[in-house]
Amino acid sequence: MAVAVQPSPETRKPAQPMSLVAASLIGTVLVLAAIAVVLHGVPWLWNAIADSVGVRDTLVRVFVRVTAQVAAAIGLIYLGSRLHGDKPPTGVRGGIFFMILVAFTVFFCVRTLADVATRGFTFGGLLVMLLLAFALFLVVQFFRTGRFTQWSMALDQGGWFDTHNYKKTQGLRVRRLTILGILLIAGSGVMSLMSHHWLPENSTVKFPDATERSNRLGDWVIGGTYEPVLEVPKNASDAEKERIRLENRSRPRVDGGITVLPDLKYTVPLILIAATLWFAWRVVNYPTFADFLIATEAEINKVSWTSRRALIRDTIVVLTSLVLITLFLFVVDLFWGWLLSQPWIAVLPTKEEQAIHGKSTDSKPVTDW
Repeated sequence: MAVAVQPSPETRKPAQPMSLVAASLIGTVLVLAAIAVVLHGVPWLWNAIADSVGVRDTLVRVFVRVTAQVAAAIGLIYLGSRLHGDKPPTGVRGGIFFMILVAFTVFFCVRTLADVATRGFTFGGLLVMLLLAFALFLVVQFFRTGRFTQWSMALDQGGWFDTHNYKKTQGLRVRRLTILGILLIAGSGVMSLMSHHWLPENSTVKFPDATERSNRLGDWVIGGTYEPVLEVPKNASDAEKERIRLENRSRPRVDGGITVLPDLKYTVPLILIAATLWFAWRVVNYPTFADFLIATEAEINKVSWTSRRALIRDTIVVLTSLVLITLFLFVVDLFWGWLLSQPWIAVLPTKEEQAIHGKSTDSKPVTDW
């Protein structure tokens, strides 16, 4: 008996989500645009408003600018959190992180290659070019082999970019001490950077038009031109020397270009401190390490700590024993020194021999004891 089977409708494949590379690239552009707005857009807008209104007080201008930047940063972070929703695709945040690292790596490699090529080909320059070319090859392999997707998803699954606390009520003391230790280590490094003046610093220079501006030597500038101090020719006239002297009041300086980070003396420590705070907070909430800290505190709680009275009593006993042993060894040392220096034993020099050797100008160490 034949049975008619009605053909089933064609099954549609679910729509594939955007690839991780493309999503990470879009997110990177948005993050860099937000950073540009906070670091450059807000200061430019406030300076224009302050100049039009007539605000001249430096303290007021800086206070309002920093407040506006902080408010803009909070607003953009909130907007970004609303854009990706409550459950963003796994790996996007890690992908944005790696995209930014790759962008900076490629930029510095290409820039260094261009600088080396313009200076001429030397053995050291060729070696640097080979190393940079190898670094660019690794970047290509990072995407081609799929490591980008694997590592991005591993970062997200590890919770490095989450804001939740892992078992937030357990192991609080050990976690806080761990955070304090990380902050102390990083803080000492930041203090060393600042105290040893390893970070470039801006200075105020006077231009020939009687205006004072920053020389931008302490800024991270891309595409700028470095203007060194002019040398005065030996046969220059008095007018030429005066002109060069006035011109050098505004040198050395950096002209043109795009300022990526202003005032590296302050922005670099702030960035390092912020990154350390985030790292310290996330590392104590990383599941594997957090479980280890929780277990450590649980074992510490099992320790039977001595009472204050017993601690004082035991300390007195230890110190008394130390003093008595010291006195005993001192007396024994004196006795054996006296005994072995007697003439009828003559193992150590007698007092008379020690006095003779002490007065002799060409005394030699006693070797026939």
